[in-house]
Order: sequence, then structure tokens, then C-alpha cells
Amino acid sequence: MSSSSSPPSSEQDIFADVLPKLVATIRASSSLAAQDVNFYKSVDSNLAEDIDASAKRLMNICNDLIRVTDDTSETKMEFGQENITSDVSWNPIGNVLDSIFEKIDYAFDQATKKSVSKAEGKSLEYLDDGSQTTSGNEPGKRTTKPQLKFKTPIDNSESHPFKPKLKSKPHALISFEETLQLKNPKPKYEDSIEVIDPPFYPQPYEYEIDNQPYPDAILEATKPIPSKDWSSTTAIWVDTPEELTKMIDSLKGSTEIAVDLEHHDYRTYYGLVCLMQISNREQDWIVDTLALRDELSELNIIFADPQIVKVFHGAFMDIIWLQRDLGLYVVSLFDTYCASKVLGFPKFSLAYLLETFANFKTSKKYQLADWRIRPLSPPMLAYARSDTHFLLNIYDQLRNKLIEKDNGKLQEVLYDSRQVAKRRFEYTKYRPLTNNISNKVSCPVMSSNPREPYNNLMYQYNVPAFKKPVVEVLYKWRDLIAKQEDESVRYIMPNQLLVTLANLDSPVDTQKVLNVPHYVSESVRLHAKELAELIDKTLKHTEASDWDLVDKWNNPSVNTTNDALDIHDTKELSKATDMLSNLIEINGTLLNNQIPQLLVNESKMYSNIYTSEKPHIMLEFDMKKNAFVKHNFEEVYQERLQALWDGLKELGEHSNVLIPEEEIDQVEEDVEVTAEASQPAPTTTTKPTLFPQDKEIDPNELITLRKRRPQPKKTGQAAQEEEEAPSVDYANADKIMITSKNKRGGKQNKNKKRAFDPYGKESEGPKPAKRAKTVTTGKTSTFKNKRK
Repeated sequence: MSSSSSPPSSEQDIFADVLPKLVATIRASSSLAAQDVNFYKSVDSNLAEDIDASAKRLMNICNDLIRVTDDTSETKMEFGQENITSDVSWNPIGNVLDSIFEKIDYAFDQATKKSVSKAEGKSLEYLDDGSQTTSGNEPGKRTTKPQLKFKTPIDNSESHPFKPKLKSKPHALISFEETLQLKNPKPKYEDSIEVIDPPFYPQPYEYEIDNQPYPDAILEATKPIPSKDWSSTTAIWVDTPEELTKMIDSLKGSTEIAVDLEHHDYRTYYGLVCLMQISNREQDWIVDTLALRDELSELNIIFADPQIVKVFHGAFMDIIWLQRDLGLYVVSLFDTYCASKVLGFPKFSLAYLLETFANFKTSKKYQLADWRIRPLSPPMLAYARSDTHFLLNIYDQLRNKLIEKDNGKLQEVLYDSRQVAKRRFEYTKYRPLTNNISNKVSCPVMSSNPREPYNNLMYQYNVPAFKKPVVEVLYKWRDLIAKQEDESVRYIMPNQLLVTLANLDSPVDTQKVLNVPHYVSESVRLHAKELAELIDKTLKHTEASDWDLVDKWNNPSVNTTNDALDIHDTKELSKATDMLSNLIEINGTLLNNQIPQLLVNESKMYSNIYTSEKPHIMLEFDMKKNAFVKHNFEEVYQERLQALWDGLKELGEHSNVLIPEEEIDQVEEDVEVTAEASQPAPTTTTKPTLFPQDKEIDPNELITLRKRRPQPKKTGQAAQEEEEAPSVDYANADKIMITSKNKRGGKQNKNKKRAFDPYGKESEGPKPAKRAKTVTTGKTSTFKNKRK
């Protein structure tokens, strides 16, 4: 704020006189609105008359504003409380004030731009984007779909790989027929996994882009050629084959041209190129790509000419749109976006380049406009033309800077531009799977997980994992409807609406779908019944599958299938053994040389589940003899089982671990007697036995026990003293309320049982289950509930 001593300027005098009065008026109005005016009017009749007179005067001012702003408007506000109580009554006044404030804001903006340019010493030129709003160009406006008039209908079936829309191949190094042959990729390995990409048609000009040299002039620094005057030149509108031919003839003599595109992707599945801007040193053209969609492949005679440098800014997607819709390919591309990155500019946008190198201030007012509408308004045409009108002059300055930097900066930009020009469009169904190719191909759905693209949606909106089947069904339904109606998936069902529908609980009906707390799109409203049945059926199927899984867990026998070989099936085991025996006899030499490193010397134990009436042959590799040895399965089984049994008995005899008598009695009762045991009964020895001799124990149900050592009975005086001793010595017993440690710091008695602590954790009752975490559906994991 300036000091009081400095003389105010004329502008400061105006604001110094107006602003204080305006602030006082606003304060008075706010204070009056906070009071109960009707109460004061009922108390004082004179005050009521003054208030009504002021109100009528303000109402007349409002009506004058409406009449001055819009001569055609017949709206007039009548005085009276019954006429002004509704908010609708004040809408005309609100619209008038909004229009006045918008004009004031635009006037101040223009004045600020002029003052800033004078202060900085720059003669910035501004794009006249008009005073109208872009409300008429919102994506939701009802516009006739231009694709309905195309000579060649759009094919969204994805029944085959994308085939280039070429009718001929000018400036070719490889013939046209050779480049249009379908290729089947060879298998590749990623992390030891074999990956085979789907078949595809190669990029027709990939070889030419790599091998055609840039013109020599691009390697030399020259004085930048200034652009034609913006205000005194206009662009030529091209929407007929005749105008297209004239433009091509004019471009043939150019050494460099600037190209840009305007794209629309809301009311179509793949997207549409709606406009193409082309400029050379002398003229600007704006091509109606909707009207000339099938004729523009003739431009390849210019775009594929290596002696004509094509200057784009950010051609990463322009290259894809050109070949997808128009069948155009670019050779000798110079991308000013790549140059901006190599030169290390603070910003890489075209607006920054225009303001820095062309002293032209553009506007992004129509960046998201609907470019399908015809005819285009003058501000939209001016916006489109500004993208290429100054681009060749910017190209001259950037090229000179790259040459001055040296160190291969220009070569780096040309290499990056070549990589951009080689990009290829492909349908999502035929998207390559290998990582080294996927970055060179663009698909309608570029998900990190091509097999389950809906996983990104679940992660973004924090959808619970058990809702995955519903999300998958809705995702596929949305994609199918979008292809059939040639609409974007965002138009059919926005992501947030999809997540909201997926979180519905069973049962789901039509009303539940239509009453979701989110904007319901037209397609969802028309297919509400179908979607309700689809969601409800999926939820019920998922619930039934969950119960089937629980049944399988509870009944393991259900999991047995006939596909896998049961290792307990003796017939299958016999067949496998015979097959192995035949292989050994046929390939004995190979096995004798290789198997010693693969097999172990001997097995440790065989279970009795393989016993059967027919003896089985068991093969064992003997490391000492360096050969296979055949054994009778039953004999080896009995020998090794007896050896194991003897070892267990010896282990039990030499062990010092005592087992309570009641446990031994219980085990002895549970052990079954085997009448037909193959091993003979153990002989009577002086050593203590592990089990009673009158019972035979099945070794397959063996439980290792320790022999109980009974204490010898006391006799004589020791027994008499034990009988006379009191059961409890209360005099010498430890005190319960005194700790086991004495006052002198003695050691704790380890044999003493711990006293019961009523406040310990053991005395606590069962604890309740922990509260389950609430799932915030439709919100990210960082969302915090502020109502607490």
C-alpha cells in the first residue's frame, strides 16, 4: 500500500472513492440481513414505509440492469414478499451480475496484460479467445456422431490384428506387399517363462524411419526465419478433395512443415482425429479430418518424404492417431518436446515455447472442447491455428541451441524423435506381452496387467478383494457395450459408478441400481434391469462357490481327482515300476553313467500300504556295485520293518524318561493286538521289556513309551517315622504372604509351587473378539473420518 505522501494516480483516485463506499454498503446490507426486519416494521409504521420505499427503489435498479444488459429479455421482477421469497425469482438478477462481473474481469485482464508486457519490455501478442464460454462445447452436449457418416464404418470387434490403412507406399525402401504381411512372433523368455506375443502387422515405415537420413540442412545453424504476422494472415479451411490436392501441391516445395492434431475420445471407443493443422513458412491450413477421413492417406507423399522435416510438439500420441484413423506415417520427425527435455527447459509445454520464443500468449480455454462440432467458432479456429503458426520459427531457434550445445545433443533429439515415429497402434486383444515391445505399441487399454486390467481399478478405489468377481463382470460388460455403441467406457459407466455398483449387497434389483448415491449415466439407466440381474447372479454364484470351497476343506476326500496318480494305488505303482524296469533295461548304459548323481543309496522305511497278494519288484541303486538291484517288495518291507521295530524297543529300554502310570495303562488299553504278525514274539530276557509280554503291539501304531520305575517300599524305622509324621508341618511351612526370597537376598525355592494370584492374567475371563476394521468403500486408504 502506497504512503499518504505520494500523490495518487488517476486510477488510484477512482478506487479510493469507490471502494470505501462499496465496502460500507456491503457491511450495512449484511448487518440488515441479520436483523428481524419484519419485527421492526410491525413495531414502527414509519420505519416500515421507509424500508418499503428503499426496497422498491432497489427493485427498479435491478429491473434496469436486466433491461440494459439484455434488450430482448422481458423478465421483470415485481415488488412484494410473495414474489421474491423463491430463489428462482432471483435467477435473472444473478445471471445479469455474473455477466457484468465476467466483462469486468476480462477488461481488467486485458489491462493487466498490457501493463505487464510494457514493464517487461516485451511486445507479447495474445490469442483472442472470445468472451463466450465453452459451455456449448462440453462433452455431454447432444451432437450428431460424425462416425455414422463415414464411408468405412468403424470396426470395434477386434477380431483380427490392426491392419495399416495404406493404399500405397511412397518413398519406400521395402515394398508395399512385403510390409503388409502378418507376422507370428517367436517365443521369448522372461524370467525363465516362455512368452509368445500375438500375431501382428508391422509398422509399414519402420525400416524407412531408421534408415532414411535427415536432410543436411537440419545439421547447420541458420538464422531463424520469423513467422508471418499473426493478425494479418488467416488459415485455409480444407474439407474437399480439391482443396486437399491444392494443399499437397503447395507443401511439396517445402523443406519443413509444422503439424498438430485435435482429438476427441469421449463419444467414441477408440477416439477420433477431428482436426489437423499444417503450416509451412508461408501459409496455414486447417484440415477437416472428419470429412476427408478416407482421402487423407494421400498425404503420405509429404509425410513419408525424408527430405521434408515434420515438426511436431509432443507427437507421442499424434503418431498413433495418424496411423489409426488416417493411415499416415511420419519420416524425418523433429519433436520439439524431445528438444525441450534435452535442453533442460523448466517446462516442456507448447505454451511455454510460444511465450518464450514467439512472444505469443495462447489460451487453453478450448483444449478440452468438442472438436466434432461444425462449423467451428472463430476463437476455436484461432486456437487451433496458433499451435502450428509459430512452430517452425521455434524449431529454428531450438535447432540452433542444440548445435551450440554440441556434445551430440541434436543427434540425441533426432534419435528420440525416430523412436516416437516408430510407434505402432494395436488393438487391446492383440497387445504384445513382452516388456521390450509393449512400450513401442499403444492400445486403447494400456493396463499394467493385460490379463486382469480391472485390478488397477480395485486398487485405485480400495475395493475389497471379495468384490473382484463383480468388478470383473461389470468391467467386461462396460467394455462390450462401449464397443457395440462406439462410445467411450467413461461415457457408458464412469469408474466411480462402476465401483459403487460393485459394492451393492445382495439382493440387487432395478431400483437399487437406479438409486445408487452417484450420477447414473444414460447407458446404465437404460440397462438397469440387465445390470441388476447380472450383479445379483454374480453375487449368488460367488457365495455358492465360497460354500463349495468350505465343503471341500471340511471333506478332504472330495478333493481327490482321477487326473493325478494316487501313490497309494498298488496297481498304478506296479505299472510304474514295470515301466521303469523296461526303461532301465533299454537304456542301461546311460543310467549306469548318470543315475549315481541323481539317486540316494537306500530308502529308510516302507509303509505297509503297498502290501498286496502279488509280490512287487522294488528297484534300488547300489552305490558299491554301481548298478541297479531288484528286490522283492514284501521281503524288503518285512526286513526293514523288523529292523525299525528292534531299534525302537532298544531306544525305549535305555531311556530314563518316566511316564505316569495312568498314561501307560491308557496306552496299553488302546494298543490293538495283531494276530497275524509277521515277526516272531520277543523272547524272555533279563532286561525289562517295553510292553507286556502277553500283548502283541502293531508296529504301525507304535507309540514310544518309557519304562516306569516303581519306588521301593520302605521298611522298618523309616516307614514308622513316615507314618508318625504329621501330614502338614504348619510351623516350618512357608508363609503365603511372604515372598520366597529372604530378607538377606536368599535364592528362590525352585521346588515351591507358585501361589495363586487373583489379579494375574490367568484369572481373567475370555476376552471379546477384536472389533473388525470398517471398510471405507469407494474411498482411498488415506481417507480419514473427521466426524470423530
